[in-house]
Amino acid sequence: MPKTGPTLILSAMPSEIRLIQAEIKRAKSGRLACFPYVAGLLRGRPVVTTVTGVGVTNAAMVTALFIEKFHPAEVLVSGTGSRFNPRVRTADTVISTKTIHHAAGSLTDQGMVYRKVRGPLPGQMTHWFYRPDLRLLKLAKAAVASYVAEPVTANGATYVPRVLTGVVTASDLFGVSDAKIADLRAKLNPDIMEMESAAIAQVCTQLGVPHIVFRAGSNRTQANPGNDYRLLGQKAAWAAARWTIHFTGHLAQA
Repeated sequence: MPKTGPTLILSAMPSEIRLIQAEIKRAKSGRLACFPYVAGLLRGRPVVTTVTGVGVTNAAMVTALFIEKFHPAEVLVSGTGSRFNPRVRTADTVISTKTIHHAAGSLTDQGMVYRKVRGPLPGQMTHWFYRPDLRLLKLAKAAVASYVAEPVTANGATYVPRVLTGVVTASDLFGVSDAKIADLRAKLNPDIMEMESAAIAQVCTQLGVPHIVFRAGSNRTQANPGNDYRLLGQKAAWAAARWTIHFTGHLAQA
């Protein structure tokens, strides 16, 4: 049975959460420690929304704090990521079926060797990848059928973005070298690369809270993504937010 707390929606940056917060009814602003949040009803579902900041440490810190305070029924991650797999276009949203720490383990002359590390509890080993809650994944797949995405213009084309399932990886690396891209492709073959979701998934798993990750593709994965991200990041942020709003409505009726 699902828990009865609110849905906690996390995004790394204000640009990724802004549209979601604008749709909240009976909105109330608050502050937990030094972190602002907006709570209320989103498509009939009680929600708490906040920004984690960029990177795995920020994401883990804020996730743990908000879970402890609000005891959410589930955690949704809404945001952007670089397009690793060529099948993912700008503003296509990926529902993660596997979220991976792509810098967890040992970096050898042959690339990464992924392995578990010691966890905070005696005898516990912490994994380097995480699966979404099966109920949430099933609901997300079902919600795709009724979702109508808004067309976008990006990279010289106009099209209707898709919602796909796929693999998401994360670390504190914003850009990565061609050698790292080749190693990731050979060993993990992700669809999206970003900087927070694996840490959020790890915290949720450790604390027993269901989670699911939604990431829309922005720029292609590259060593210096700054300029491309500035051009494409907002298109991706809005696409992920629109999907998250739709899914939350679907969740409210489940």
